[in-house]
Amino acid sequence: MNNTAAQQMITTARHIARSASQQIKNKTGMGVTMIVYPADSITKTPEQMLGVIALALNMSPDNYRLKSRERNIVELRFIGALFLRRNFPLVTLQQIAALFGGQDHTSVINGLSRAYELIYMQDTRFVKKYNAALQTVNLWLRTEDTMVA
Repeated sequence: MNNTAAQQMITTARHIARSASQQIKNKTGMGVTMIVYPADSITKTPEQMLGVIALALNMSPDNYRLKSRERNIVELRFIGALFLRRNFPLVTLQQIAALFGGQDHTSVINGLSRAYELIYMQDTRFVKKYNAALQTVNLWLRTEDTMVA
């Protein structure tokens, strides 16, 4: 399948997911976020990756959804967003925000900018966490079976 056909399929799938999400909200009042990615080529999910990152940093995967501005939790979200953008390019900023407890996509953009800034400035504490997560994620990506998050 060529790149244009694949992109069209992704666009169609996202349109269907948005429509279904809106119908669920209209009929039940409940918000639902669907993450669209090709299941046939990916055996590992964004949610699993976030779990792996949290465990690598000795934190709970539930911490992503906390409404806290505590540095450890904020940096966990920064690192999670970096790795999701790098390893799951089809996951949108809105979908990442939903994984982080329903934040706005602009919060994700700001978090990514802040994370790149911390890496560039060589913030020792952040870079140490980033490298620990990087090492664990790379190992997780190379394994055949998925580590339970």
